[in-house]
Amino acid sequence: MFGLAFSLFLYVGSNVAYTADSQASLTQQWDQTHVPVAASGDDASPVLAFERPRLGYGQPLAKINVPSIKFVGVVLEGTDSRVLAGGPGHIPGTAYPGEPDNVVISNHNSYSLSWGSVKTGDLIELQTNYGSYKYRVTGFKIVDAHDTSVTGSSHPKPTLTFITCYPLWAGALATQRYVVFADLIQ
Repeated sequence: MFGLAFSLFLYVGSNVAYTADSQASLTQQWDQTHVPVAASGDDASPVLAFERPRLGYGQPLAKINVPSIKFVGVVLEGTDSRVLAGGPGHIPGTAYPGEPDNVVISNHNSYSLSWGSVKTGDLIELQTNYGSYKYRVTGFKIVDAHDTSVTGSSHPKPTLTFITCYPLWAGALATQRYVVFADLIQ
């Protein structure tokens, strides 16, 4: 029994270490190659009225920052195991930050442990090549692993949905999803 627990600890620990190292490298690259876009007078980038060309799988989409939990990462396009092993991924086909629909970002729970401390009203900031966008957390939900209703589009306003496995501590054994909802601040 001890051997199994130790093996599980090593597995989760190595995943957390790999993700942290990958995100540190991606964040450093992002900061070196991206110049923050100046916000308009109301301290917010405008909502995009058009759809941008889609990124290739694995390309950096945005730098995500949640100040209340000191979470910083680079969101890559895609959500396959290769992308999610290194940090958060953007679900292809969902809106990009600033577009008038639902931006959906997914992440492994080994890198999302701190998301359990996010509160309603907290800010989630997404910095892209074309603008910076701030979203305010509006709520949370725990859903079945196969529930795709939270990733849907056709939202009447720009929203952000962040999804990770639940319980947050369960690693690959998690059977549900923890969902954070946020609205773009105008």
